[in-house]
Amino acid sequence: MTDTFTKPATEPFVTRRAAASGASPVMEAPFDPASMADMPLTRLLHYWFEEVWGRGNLNAVSDIMRRNTLISGSVSALAEPESDYSEVVAALRNLLGPIKVTFTHVMETDEWVSVRLVAATSNPRDGEPFEITGQVMARVEDGRIAEMHSNMDYFRMFEMLGQLPPEALAICLTGERLG
Repeated sequence: MTDTFTKPATEPFVTRRAAASGASPVMEAPFDPASMADMPLTRLLHYWFEEVWGRGNLNAVSDIMRRNTLISGSVSALAEPESDYSEVVAALRNLLGPIKVTFTHVMETDEWVSVRLVAATSNPRDGEPFEITGQVMARVEDGRIAEMHSNMDYFRMFEMLGQLPPEALAICLTGERLG
């Protein structure tokens, strides 16, 4: 048995495991963007959100994603591997005000990066600011995203945009229909 599992339980497991292997911890919470220096995949995902989602640079999609990137997630799945992911980005950006994405948690391995994020935006009709949370996992191959799985709080986003009634998820959980 290694020292990993014999250290006191007061230390977080990730810290104990990293200390036992001689590696640095793979997760910090809250996430400090300055810690990206040794996290190249995290930097790539950060660039993805900043450039594509924040600035609306749709040309960057083909620079960051492979042509046949496997995509899964509620809205992301609308982009089939042969379709243009830029269309999905443009459709969502047209619904929202300016978007600023912040990572709260990050984990990175040799080819995978996983983040929990907060997207701050607003309703363009009334300027009312709101935030939604999400998680994204991506596999990077040759410096480009080869596989991406995302899960965003679209219920909250559509509630804040007035497209769903307030507390729509709670209503659905009662078994009632929206409408």
